[in-house]
Amino acid sequence: MQTKTEILLREKEIQGITYSLYGKIFIAVISTIISFFIANSLFEILSTVIVNIILTISLYLLLRILRKNKFVMPIGILCVLIDVALITILPFIYYNSVGGDMVPRTYLVKTYTHTTIYGILLLNAFTIQPLYPLLYALGVVISQCSILLYAMADPRFQSTESFKEALLGNAAHVNSYILGMAIVGILGFFLAYLTFLVRKTVFNAVSNEVKSNQLSRYFSPNVVTEIEKADDSFFTSGGKEQNVAVLFCDIEGFTQLSEELGPEKTMATLSDYHSRMLDVVFGNGGSLDKFIGDGMLVTFGTPVESPLDAENAIRAGIAMRKSLNEWNLVRKEAKLKPIKVRIGIHYGPAYVGNVGIATRLEYTVIGDTVNAASRIESLGKEVNRSFLISRELLSRVANPDTLLVKFVSLGNFALRGKTKMTEIVAVEAV
Repeated sequence: MQTKTEILLREKEIQGITYSLYGKIFIAVISTIISFFIANSLFEILSTVIVNIILTISLYLLLRILRKNKFVMPIGILCVLIDVALITILPFIYYNSVGGDMVPRTYLVKTYTHTTIYGILLLNAFTIQPLYPLLYALGVVISQCSILLYAMADPRFQSTESFKEALLGNAAHVNSYILGMAIVGILGFFLAYLTFLVRKTVFNAVSNEVKSNQLSRYFSPNVVTEIEKADDSFFTSGGKEQNVAVLFCDIEGFTQLSEELGPEKTMATLSDYHSRMLDVVFGNGGSLDKFIGDGMLVTFGTPVESPLDAENAIRAGIAMRKSLNEWNLVRKEAKLKPIKVRIGIHYGPAYVGNVGIATRLEYTVIGDTVNAASRIESLGKEVNRSFLISRELLSRVANPDTLLVKFVSLGNFALRGKTKMTEIVAVEAV
């Protein structure tokens, strides 16, 4: 079974092969157009057009198969074989266009296929699979050297050591031709190694992407971002004091509900509930600190505080209730009991950072503000309100009217464990 890293790397390889195939189709089209202007005969034009049409259709069919995410490696190798076959055919098309057996086979090695050879070699490197440029270079060297041996078997074959005579005359510069093939081989090896390095880099990038996705299953997006860019000092015990908005959310009557549903259905219900709530929390810039059974501890302003933390916390609470109402309509149609929650939010200083030991750290918030938010949420049961906030939180909102809800002061309360009175405000629909 493939790992997620391998699956993502395979997708990158498919993307590379796709680019390579499109590039080869482009070369086929361009060479077809050019053949009308530089071809030596009608035979060369027709041969070039037919070969390129067959090539284009073949590459298009391979693209269709590749999009189904099947036979990736076989398609890549087949593309290499097609490339080598094409490079082998082209010299013979040119040779036959100037007379075929009527002229010396010298003309088999006096073609302009080298430009095409190098272009296709570069396209094979786009696949981020080092095997392809290496196989292609090896195939080209074998193919072109075989053509050279075939040409030299002709008694009429002419060779010269003069570059000028080879360029302007009927002779071929064999050493130059062999040197060209050596360059193809060396370049193929170099590109294969370069592709290997690129593939390794892509693999590391994909691995980091997978790790980031895995982290997001345990941490909220804000914390994941902080972890990704943090240095070693982030992964030590310690933190700092800063102002945060702390939101507690709890399901009413969860103990009774879990008894009625049983363990399996309870876990399924919680999973659905948490998924819906977290979408809202993350959408409003919040961070999940932890799940506490059916409850959630959410913070706004971690790891970096913002002037909008208090407002975002209230918006999240409003959106959570809206999402819950929508979910309850779905549950009603399925003849399931509605889910009711209590929300409590407070704002103030808290200690934000890692607690624990080097081998087991937890990024969290600690302090009186956290305790107060928990007490405010619990107070909802006593005053029969489902959404309570502190005056400290509301005072941080620049324009409460924009939230489109009604804020009703319930007076001052002595929260359990606190000596200072706290003004509690109920959040109600307009």
